[in-house]
Amino acid sequence: MSNQAHANAESGIETIVVTAGKRVENIQNTASSITAFGDAALKELEISSFQDYALLLPSVSFQTSGPSRSQVYMRGASDGGDGNASGSLPSVAVYLDEQPVTAIGRNLDVHIYDIERVEALAGPQSTLFGVSSQAGTLRIITNKPDTDAFEGQFDISYGSTHQGDTSYSLDGFVNIPLSESTAIRLVAWKKEEGGYIDNIAGTRTYALLTDGGSFSTVEEHNNNSIKDDFNELTNEGARAALKINLDENWTATASYLRQKQDTQGVWFHDPQSPNGEVGDLEVQRFLPDSMADEFDQAALTLEGQLGETLLVYAGSFMERDVEYFNDYTDYADYFSTNWIQYYGCEYYGTADVDCTSMAIFHYEDNHYKRDSHELRLQSVNDSPLQYIVGLYYEDTSHDYRHEWQMEGLAKGADFSPFGEPNLWYLTDQTRKDKQSALFGELSYGVSEQTTLTVGARFFKNDSRLSGISGYGLIAPGFPILDVDIQDDESDSIFKLNASYKLDDKKMLYLTWSEGYRAGGINRDESAFVERIYNADIITNTEFGWKTIWLDNKLRWNGALYHMTWDDMQFTRYDLSYETPVAVTINASEAKIVGLESQLTYLVTNDWTLSAAFNFNQAELAKDLLVGSNFSPEGTELPNVPEFKANIVNRYNFVVGGFDSFAQLVYSYVGESHNDIFKFSTSDTSFDKRQMNKSYGVVNFSLGVNMENWGVNFTVNNLTDKRAQLSRGSSSWDSTETIIRPRYIGMSYYRRFE
Repeated sequence: MSNQAHANAESGIETIVVTAGKRVENIQNTASSITAFGDAALKELEISSFQDYALLLPSVSFQTSGPSRSQVYMRGASDGGDGNASGSLPSVAVYLDEQPVTAIGRNLDVHIYDIERVEALAGPQSTLFGVSSQAGTLRIITNKPDTDAFEGQFDISYGSTHQGDTSYSLDGFVNIPLSESTAIRLVAWKKEEGGYIDNIAGTRTYALLTDGGSFSTVEEHNNNSIKDDFNELTNEGARAALKINLDENWTATASYLRQKQDTQGVWFHDPQSPNGEVGDLEVQRFLPDSMADEFDQAALTLEGQLGETLLVYAGSFMERDVEYFNDYTDYADYFSTNWIQYYGCEYYGTADVDCTSMAIFHYEDNHYKRDSHELRLQSVNDSPLQYIVGLYYEDTSHDYRHEWQMEGLAKGADFSPFGEPNLWYLTDQTRKDKQSALFGELSYGVSEQTTLTVGARFFKNDSRLSGISGYGLIAPGFPILDVDIQDDESDSIFKLNASYKLDDKKMLYLTWSEGYRAGGINRDESAFVERIYNADIITNTEFGWKTIWLDNKLRWNGALYHMTWDDMQFTRYDLSYETPVAVTINASEAKIVGLESQLTYLVTNDWTLSAAFNFNQAELAKDLLVGSNFSPEGTELPNVPEFKANIVNRYNFVVGGFDSFAQLVYSYVGESHNDIFKFSTSDTSFDKRQMNKSYGVVNFSLGVNMENWGVNFTVNNLTDKRAQLSRGSSSWDSTETIIRPRYIGMSYYRRFE
C-alpha cells in the first residue's frame, strides 16, 4: 500500500489498484502483503531512482557500492554473498512491466518518471513470478497510452548538494490519441547529478622483486587524479509505447525503452582509512573509476477477451551492456597485501623485463541478453471460481570478461599465458540459463466471506557455464580453469491461501507459500565443493490483515510471518575450499520471523499521516562452518536491519488562492552486520564482523500544486547525515558507501491537456 494517501472529503483515503496477482484489483482485496506507490505518490515523494523507493519500502534492504551496483533483499533473506557473476542468483526478482530484469549484483536502476506504479510484493512469489521471486518481487510498471484524451507534461529541477556540486533534471511525456482506437505515448528524460566526494592526494607503496630477486619498494602518487566532487552521474533515455484497440475485445500494446547511465568516480568515502589522511567525503583513488550502463527493451502485449476468459500474451526482449572501470590499487598496496610481488615480479616466473609497479586496474565488459514469453488465460467474471493458468519461457545469457590489469607486471612468456601482457587475472565466461514453466492459481469463494486459493508452478531450468578463469602469470597452486558444463533441474512449488472477510472493509488471510532460487554450476570443484549446487527454497507461513476503519479515514494493513530457508546458497572465495575461485555451496539453513505493517490516517481532509515498518529476526538455523570461519546457530544474517520504518506527514493548504502543501518524511534503517562469518575457528570469543550503522534521514518539501502547474522546494537529508548504506567487507577495504549529503533544490512542472 502507498505511504502517501490521496483523499477527498467524499471518499476518504483513495483506493489503490495493483496487479500483483496478474489481474487488476483493489489492494485491500488482495490476500497478500503488498506495498505500492502509485503515480501520484511517486511524484509527491519525489522518487526518481531505486535508492529513493527502496528507502521507503520497509520490507526491502539493499547493499550497494553505487548506482546500479546493488544487491537487493526482502524480509531479511540475505545469504551474505558478494554478487559474483559466476555465483548464485538474487533472492529478489525485479520486473519491468511483464519482464524480469534481475541481475546478479547489478540491479537495473530504471529512471522513475511517468511510471504508473512501483509494487513491492513481500514474501515468496514464485508461483506467479518464477525464479528469484524467492523472498519477494519488485515491479516497475510504466504508464500506457490512453486513447481517451491528449495530455502532456514537462518537469525541470535544479539543486545543490552541501559540500558538493549542482544537479539538474529535464523530464517530459506526451500522450497522443491518433484515432478512437490508437494512441502513442512518448517519454524522455535527462538527469545530471553532481558529485560530493573529493579525491584527495595520496600515495601507494608497492613491493618489487627485481635484478634476480632483490626486494625494494616504490611509492606512487595520484596527483593526476585529484579532483573535488568527482562522483558524477548522467542518466538519459526515452520510452515509446503504441496501443491499438484492434476491436472491442482485442488490444495490442508495443513499447520500446532505452536508457543510458554513465558514472564517474565512487559513491563511498574513507574516513576510517588506516593511513589517517582521509576525512569526511574524501577518498584516495589512483586510477579512473567509471561505469557505462546501457539497456534496450522491446515488448509486445496482446490481450483478448474470449467470452468470460482473458487471453494475454506478453513478450519482451532486452539487451544490456555494462562497462566498468575500477581502481584496484588499495588491494595491491604492500601494507594491504604483502605477497603480490611474488607473482607479479620474477620469483615463480622468469622475466625478460623486470616489474615496475604492482598497481592493479579492474575492467569489466558485461553483455546481458534476455528474452521472455508468457501466455496465460484468466477468468474475468463474477463467478465464485476464479483462475489463472499460463505457460512461461525465458532465455537469458550473460557474457562477461573481467580483467585485472597490471601495467607494471614483469614481461615474458611466464607472464602472459593468455597471450596478453599486463593481465594479472582474467575471467572470461558465458552464463546461459533457460527457464520453462507451467503455472496457475485457482480460487474458489466458498461463501461471501471465505475464499480458498491454491497455486502451483512446475518448472524446468537449464544452465550452462563456459569459459576460463585464472592468473595471467605463473601462479603455483592456482591453475587456469577452463569450464564448459551443462545441467538442468526440474521441480515444483506450491501456494495455499485462505481469506476471510469480517465485513466489506476488513479481511484476514493465512498463506503458506514456497519461493525458489535456481541452482547452478561452479567453475571448479574439490573435495569440499561440488560442481553443481542445488536450488534453495524458502517456505513461508503468513497471517495478514487488510482493514479500513473510521468511515474510510484509517487504513491499517499488516502481516506476521515465519520463513524457513533450506539449502541456503552461499557464494564466497575461501582457500579452505581448495579451489582458486569463488564458488557456491548449499551451506546452511536459516529462519526468519517478522512483522510488517502499514498505516495511513486521514486526520482531516487536508492532513494525512502515514507510517510503515518491518521487524525481522533473521538468523542461521544451524551452524555454518567454512574453513577457518565459523558462525553458530542464531547468528544474524548480514546486511539486513532488524528494524526499518518510515513516517510521512503531508498537509495541504491554500495561500492567496494557491493550492499548497508541506511534507515531512522520516526514514529509519536499523543497524546490521556486514558479514555472515562471526568467528574464526581459532578464536570463538571475538566477533570479527563490523556493524553497518543505523541511520535516520529527514526529507522536507514545500510547494504549490495547481491544476496544470506546480513549483516545489525540496530539502533532502535535512540534517546532513552520513547515512551508511554499506561498508567494505575485505580486510583492506575500510570504505563506507553513503547517501547524498543535504540537497536543496527547486522543481517546476507544467501540464497540458
